[in-house]
Amino acid sequence: MAAPGRKFSFNRLITNMIPNMANDSKNDVDLSPAQADQLLAYQCASKYPRHLSGKAFFIAGITSSDSLSQKVHKALVKHKIILPVPEASSSPGQEATEMLTVNTGGVTKNFASQMAMISVHAQRKLVGLLFFWEEECMRWKLLDQEEREVVDALKVNEGNQDLECALEAVRMKMKMLPSRRGEATANVVRGAGHELPSYS
Repeated sequence: MAAPGRKFSFNRLITNMIPNMANDSKNDVDLSPAQADQLLAYQCASKYPRHLSGKAFFIAGITSSDSLSQKVHKALVKHKIILPVPEASSSPGQEATEMLTVNTGGVTKNFASQMAMISVHAQRKLVGLLFFWEEECMRWKLLDQEEREVVDALKVNEGNQDLECALEAVRMKMKMLPSRRGEATANVVRGAGHELPSYS
């Protein structure tokens, strides 16, 4: 039986009951380096890079179409797992850049039914993407603090070449793709999946 307000879909039923076994490995839930790079590059080009856009899940390869990506985005916003993208008329302030836009605590035992429009394997990949994005937001928050400290130091030491180089380095780190970083990136490892949370 379909969830209240939803039409029955035979294709969705089959996809969820009989997942593609070739791709439904427990170790295949992390984003590939290419998927993470594509997602970050796409988001960095948007007005609100920290807010996952409606097309983000299509860009990252979680969904097969933009329209399905929009449905996933709408469901994630509805269940308070991600924050909606701010209105186009508002300008991104310091608050908007420092907040965490993903709440992985919102991924509960009801997640499978909330995301019934995508396959079980895609749901697992989506969880990996959400954890990855939460980690990216934390990383940006730390870089924001570092940037503010350098900017404040530059106000006192105007024209200091070392500080100007440090500021440029911080800004480059903000846009650096996961595959180009020296440190490991959470939920972006080929063939090594994270354990999904268990519920009682």
